[in-house]
Amino acid sequence: MLDKVVAAAAAHFEAQVARLQRFIRQPSVSAAGRGNDAMAAMLADEIRAFGGTAEVVPGVDFPIVYGRIDAGAERTVLIHSMYDTTPADEPGWLVPPFDAVRMDFENYGECIVARGAEDTKGPVGAVFAMLDSYRRAGVALPVNFILLFEASELGSASLPPFVHAHREILRQADVAYWPWHTQRQDGTGVVWLGCKGIVTFKLRVRAGEWGGPTRAEIHGLHSGWIANPTHRLIAALASMKKDGDVDVAIDDFYGAGDPITAEDEALLAALARRLDPKVILQEIGAQRFKQATFVDALRAHIFQSEFNVSGITAGHVIENGHKVTIPSEAVASLDLRPLDGMSVEQVMTALRGHLDRHGFTEVAIELNSGYVGGRMPVSHWAVQELIGAYRDVGLDPEIWPRTATAIAVSLFTKELGLPWIGTCPGHSGRKHSANEFVQLSTYRTAIEFMCRLMWRLGRNDVPTSDHRAHSRGL
Repeated sequence: MLDKVVAAAAAHFEAQVARLQRFIRQPSVSAAGRGNDAMAAMLADEIRAFGGTAEVVPGVDFPIVYGRIDAGAERTVLIHSMYDTTPADEPGWLVPPFDAVRMDFENYGECIVARGAEDTKGPVGAVFAMLDSYRRAGVALPVNFILLFEASELGSASLPPFVHAHREILRQADVAYWPWHTQRQDGTGVVWLGCKGIVTFKLRVRAGEWGGPTRAEIHGLHSGWIANPTHRLIAALASMKKDGDVDVAIDDFYGAGDPITAEDEALLAALARRLDPKVILQEIGAQRFKQATFVDALRAHIFQSEFNVSGITAGHVIENGHKVTIPSEAVASLDLRPLDGMSVEQVMTALRGHLDRHGFTEVAIELNSGYVGGRMPVSHWAVQELIGAYRDVGLDPEIWPRTATAIAVSLFTKELGLPWIGTCPGHSGRKHSANEFVQLSTYRTAIEFMCRLMWRLGRNDVPTSDHRAHSRGL
């Protein structure tokens, strides 16, 4: 029966490409308030077309698409993904970013070059291609589905309250699945056992009783006796790091922490043997890691939380000239990626305490949004079925204990008590940049993979009660 589904996926691949193009051609840009309602409605209609029920639920910022497909199966899979994209106003696009142009692109062969091809309409399209393949083959779906699509690009503010409000219904699932293209350019499959979270916030220093010009910026000649908010902000940021920018100097930053196990060490060692650091740097677009060795860099990337200064605004920078002033305000935008054992409140409390203890009471913290990630052990039944599906399509995947990509995994593992799995084949790239793309030869593999993965999840002989038991103690 599964062979019929795989054959249908191959025979009707052109229809699946057309569906992906249709999804992309409906812009849904959260930062611009453009098209999210229309995209949510499109996905709800798509779910209904497959015999499911769907509703668009208003959210804190953007709506949630919530759908169910009851196949009368014993198992239920909750699929979580995103329907929005970042803006597409970067220079350098070869084609209009929402035209979903199919073209030979660089050395990748035939691709779709468009905003959302990777993040995240490619994976969403593959989910519906999987459903369509079962329908065209005349084979009953092996699992029931709960489908949960959110707008995430501005912080996933709507997802936590939705999950909390629908907790008992969502807990009916046996496993949560997050589809995401992770295949490397050389064809290697990549499995992520978990993700980091993300917290976005600002540090702001305004002139006041502590010092600085309070009415407006003033001439730089006063720098000998008037404090500069920019200097204070930079000093505060510098106090937060140690050891040459490779660790955080904030007490209690890591909270309860996420201990590295012997299983983790084995996975790390296997990754270090498989990976070529030169290739990794080339993919990233950098010349060196900040750690002394590649193993140290890999360990930090997987097992260490970090904060990143993504921008600083203060005063004036003039390319062809100079304006000599002391600004009255300086602002830095930061993001950090919390691990299991941390919480948003705990991290912000630790940061506030650090700034106060180091004499930076004038530095204000402005929290935007945040959530914590989570991860699964490689021995869990659902992870083993995920890895098995990779092998079914001829891939021997790298196994990463965690990726630095931010997804609210803890909402599913902690709030709902579900096992969580993520990733799928498909080589894509340049998300948030010009000429985002998905390689169509590997997109074909992604569809077959999802067909096989759902079959495995539905036919797994672990008792249902054990399916809902998280092997890390939930």
